[in-house]
Amino acid sequence: MKKLLITVFILTNVSVVLSQKFDKMISTSDGDIVHIKKGANPKTWIARAQLFYDIANEPVANLMAGMSENFYKVAIQGETVTETVETIDKKSYKVHTLPNKKMYLASGMLMFWDVLKYETSNPMRKSYEAYQRAKILDKNGKNSKKIKNGLSLLATLSKSEAFNKYYARKLAEAIELFILSTDCSSDPLIGQTDSLGYYFIGVIASEISEDSTAEKYLRKAIELGYTEKGDAYAYLGKTLMKLERPNEAKEVLEKGFAENPDNQQIIFSLINNYMASGKDPKEILPLIKKAQQAEPDNPGLYTVEGQLYERTNDMDTAIECFKKSIEVDSKYFYGYSALGLLHFNLGAKYTEEAIIERDNSEYNRLLNLADKQLKQALPILEQAFDLAKDDLSLAQPVIQALRDINFRFRYENETFKSNAEKYSKLFGK
Repeated sequence: MKKLLITVFILTNVSVVLSQKFDKMISTSDGDIVHIKKGANPKTWIARAQLFYDIANEPVANLMAGMSENFYKVAIQGETVTETVETIDKKSYKVHTLPNKKMYLASGMLMFWDVLKYETSNPMRKSYEAYQRAKILDKNGKNSKKIKNGLSLLATLSKSEAFNKYYARKLAEAIELFILSTDCSSDPLIGQTDSLGYYFIGVIASEISEDSTAEKYLRKAIELGYTEKGDAYAYLGKTLMKLERPNEAKEVLEKGFAENPDNQQIIFSLINNYMASGKDPKEILPLIKKAQQAEPDNPGLYTVEGQLYERTNDMDTAIECFKKSIEVDSKYFYGYSALGLLHFNLGAKYTEEAIIERDNSEYNRLLNLADKQLKQALPILEQAFDLAKDDLSLAQPVIQALRDINFRFRYENETFKSNAEKYSKLFGK
């Protein structure tokens, strides 16, 4: 153990010495590239590319995901560390914050890290640009091997750091690094096609609504045959819908469905596409039934089915579907919401018909039907509100319906009156 401690101590001190020299080395390189003779020499640019690679690699040179926490602590010995806890995607991490990076640990292991700052900005991109300049100046190809090796190392480092940014949920930065990695790999000197990288760029870009970037790279991934069992089609279809190109989205999704009929993302995306396009809901039902067979415990599929029947005015079947979603998951907000709002809308419909009815007996009949539907809706909507009361934005349609129902019956008793006031205050919050 003493030998290991000494070795790491030397490594970290060498790292510190290098770090102290970077400013001077950058300044020297800046002067070299504007020098008439040196700036025309490809070796000057190769040296610059290697310098920026070293700057990018320096904070992570001794790190490896999966290394034990004890070994990791030895590796950072002597550095100032602040320990906190962070939650990312519902998972808790012990976080060690160092002067230039944050380390995320769980289950006694280093899981990933996030470099917060380098000795200069964007060192990996600067390294890539320097290699590209070196290639232009290397007319006879004497330095192509060095450039190729450098680009290969840079591709590996930038992809590793892209994944770390992704795990840290710094998605815009992750995209930039994935693009850099694919640029390096696809360079003619290396000639590799990183279809996985294209897929990740497309998916992440879709997630943060960089839709043009998402479309470009998802199409590249699909052209290369990398679809992740159809998910690439689903993401591309969703992106095209956001770009208001529903016909293209439909073509993409139908092709994806033909190749991957069990992919649930594609099925959901197709359903959304059909509904948004105003197609006959009956055309979608076979897709929903197929999805239900694959995921019988998914309450959302029964709610979607109910909404389709509601659109075709088959209210009895719609009600049964909504009830089924609640049977599958007794805590499913959308099932209660859909069922309660269906009864509420029926009550509103009967009320509107009563208002224009001239026959007194028919007027009373319609009002009685309206009251019956509204009182059926009330406990269901209250259950929906209880499930979503911590997210008032989600519950707004439910709150509005509860306000209107209680206001309608406010003269029957004090409970209706106080609840009307309660939901009036909550509406719009």
